[in-house]
Amino acid sequence: MSETIQQDEIKQKSMLRLIFTHEDGGVLIGKNGRHITKLKETTSASWFVSRSSDGADRLVVLRGSIEELSNVSAAPSSHLGEQADQSRLSESSTQFPTLRFLFPTKCIGSILGLGGANIAKIRADLDVSWLHVFHNAIPFSSERIVEVSGSEASLQAVTSWLLQTTMPELVDLQQTSTVYCPTKNGLRQMQLQERQRASCDQHSRHTSSSVVQVDKERLSRKRSHSSLEVDSYRPTAVHRDADRKRPRRSSDNSSTRSTKHHSPSTRPERYVHSPRHSYTDSNRHVSSEQQEKLVVPDSIAGRLIGRSGNHLSSLKERSGAQIELSPRVPNMQDRVVTVSGRPSQVSSACKLIRDSIRSFEDLET
Repeated sequence: MSETIQQDEIKQKSMLRLIFTHEDGGVLIGKNGRHITKLKETTSASWFVSRSSDGADRLVVLRGSIEELSNVSAAPSSHLGEQADQSRLSESSTQFPTLRFLFPTKCIGSILGLGGANIAKIRADLDVSWLHVFHNAIPFSSERIVEVSGSEASLQAVTSWLLQTTMPELVDLQQTSTVYCPTKNGLRQMQLQERQRASCDQHSRHTSSSVVQVDKERLSRKRSHSSLEVDSYRPTAVHRDADRKRPRRSSDNSSTRSTKHHSPSTRPERYVHSPRHSYTDSNRHVSSEQQEKLVVPDSIAGRLIGRSGNHLSSLKERSGAQIELSPRVPNMQDRVVTVSGRPSQVSSACKLIRDSIRSFEDLET
């Protein structure tokens, strides 16, 4: 029974998202789109490459079964390796070009395993030259980058393992999570932040180890001194006289002691509550704002808007949230719906949108 379920998951259609820099995306597409057209014709999976303007990153979306996606995943890496001699390629310094997959943040736990045990095991078993998960999610999204580098066989094996590990929840999370919208030099900035974080961690580990070593030396030195002092200690006249009582002085009289007690009426001004530090309702309102993004097929976006925007206006009135759709892009199969407002309004609007999409799909079938 479990084998049949696993085979059904392998045959199930899934989506794989990859991110490339603007230059690497141009190399992957080829002159006049020749190479990407060849990949679409020679592979069984469906390809989609986002348009890039003003040097923005490029997204490559692959759709198909796990077997189809694992076989196709090595194609971009092999082509980038063939074009590594070009000066515009950012991966020319490495032996194997690096592929960067985008996975929802909630799937990262199953990829890493307890204490990163899964990553260490895959590195050793599949002979991968590089396998790394970014520490933070991409800004303004709920996706994280998984870097993979290696031979063609190892890339196919790692891609198959990533999909099989996250497959039970990957399809649902890709539909409900906030996806990354390409920005100019966004990937390079994330790579720079990841390198800085790694260098800071390495420096902190080195500093902590040196501090521990210094503390150990001080402790051993203190112990050696204390052992010598215990053996050589002899009570002197000063130590013997210390046990005697000191003669009473006139200044010890309790009536001459000066004490300061502040009554509640004479409390210093520094204890007075300042209104500028008070918590107001406006701060609570600002902190309660929330934003959510949904991915909607382009074929259903028109029905979601409705004639003259009537259906979209109805959703806004019923939920009380702000709902906006991204403009239509040629050759783009999906559109992004941005929902903003209070948490209760956002959740109500997302439920209404999903119910509307489900009803539209039932009408088509």
